[in-house]
Amino acid sequence: MKKSFILFLLLLNSLAYAVDCDFERGLNPKQLKTLRSADKLKRIGLNRVIFGREVYDVGVVYNGQNDQFIVLLGEAHIKGLRSSILGSKVAHQFPVRLIEGIPKKESDYIAANVKVLADSLGWQRILMRYLTFNFFGSTITASEKVGYTFLPGYDLLLLNKKRVAKPATSTSEDIVAALTPEIADSGKFINLPLESGEFLTPSSSDSYILQARNLRMAKNINFYIDQKVVKKVPLVVAGAAHLPGLMGLLEDSGYQRCTNF
Repeated sequence: MKKSFILFLLLLNSLAYAVDCDFERGLNPKQLKTLRSADKLKRIGLNRVIFGREVYDVGVVYNGQNDQFIVLLGEAHIKGLRSSILGSKVAHQFPVRLIEGIPKKESDYIAANVKVLADSLGWQRILMRYLTFNFFGSTITASEKVGYTFLPGYDLLLLNKKRVAKPATSTSEDIVAALTPEIADSGKFINLPLESGEFLTPSSSDSYILQARNLRMAKNINFYIDQKVVKKVPLVVAGAAHLPGLMGLLEDSGYQRCTNF
C-alpha cells in the first residue's frame, strides 16, 4: 500500500510538470519534423548490438511565464554516418545552440590526472568514430563548424572555426559580456557553452560528476535566457546521459515538459 501511494505521488508530480504545448508559438513545422526524425531514429545491425538502439533522445519544455521554449537533444557520442548527418540537420534548424563542452581547466586536469577519462575522450572516441563510419563527428562539433562559438575557459571566439577574438570565457557572465549586439543581431548561428563557470574536479569513478555538471548546465541555460541573449528557441545539445537530469532541473525552475511532442 505504501509503495503504491509513493508511485501515485510520483505520477502526480510528473503530471504537474507536463503540458500540451502550442508549438506554433515558437517552433516551425520544419524544426518539429527534423526533431521527430531524430527522436525516431534507431540503430541497426552491429551498431545496435554493441551500442544499443537509441541514438538521440529529444525533449521539449515550455515556460508560460516568459513564453519560452527550450529544445533538448541528448545524443549518443558514438553513432554512425546517417545519424551524424541527421544530427547536423537538427543543429542547422536552430540559430542558437547551447552546447556541452569541457572547460579548459577541467580538460587539462583530465589530461594530467585521469588517464582513463583522457583515453575515452581522446584516441578511443576517435577510433570508435572511424569504426562506425562516423566521419562527421558529433552534433556538437557540427554546430561549432557554423557560426560564432565561445569556448569555455579557452578565451576564444571563433567564427566558422576560425579565431576572430580573444574575450574572457570562463564564466557565463564573461560570455554575455562578449556577446555584443553586432554578434547577436548578425543573423549568424551562435554556439554558447553550457559549462562555463565553477571548476568541477573530474573523476573516472562517477561518470565525470554527472549531476554536478547538469546543475552547472541548467544554471547557465536559465542565465542566458534571463539575460535575454537567447532571443529564439535554443537547442541544447549534450550527451544523452545528461538529458533526464537537465529536464528535471528545468522543470524545477518553472518549465513544463511538452507531452505532445
